[in-house]
Amino acid sequence: MLERDTGAVPQHYGGEAQNDDQTKARVLAALRARFLLESPEIPVVDAVFDDLERILGEGAALTASEVASLTPRLHAVYRRALGAAGHPNSGVRPATVAASRGLLSERFPPEALPALAHLRRLAMAVSDLLDELLEDMP
Repeated sequence: MLERDTGAVPQHYGGEAQNDDQTKARVLAALRARFLLESPEIPVVDAVFDDLERILGEGAALTASEVASLTPRLHAVYRRALGAAGHPNSGVRPATVAASRGLLSERFPPEALPALAHLRRLAMAVSDLLDELLEDMP
């Protein structure tokens, strides 16, 4: 079976691999970040946080066109984050995953106000998942 290069390399000192909690946290954080950023259709984490600010920030006022363009992109981020959160030892509480799982099967509403409400629920779910996934990153 071929193993995939994760970019995370255990630290070696004196010929032995470090297996302390700090090293494990760094390796896990690197794996999480790589998993979240691996797909070309999903923007880098900084762009995701910029989008979240545009959607949820104080005084956020989105046009119907912005809602239409942000929704599929944020939905892709949500699916990827939900996938990462489902892995053992992801650092995400099962209640956080369960709280928004219904968003996976909801259709994007065509009317402006329901579409904006859906996007905001999606943004809150992404924000909650990323908070827990990235919580212990060094």
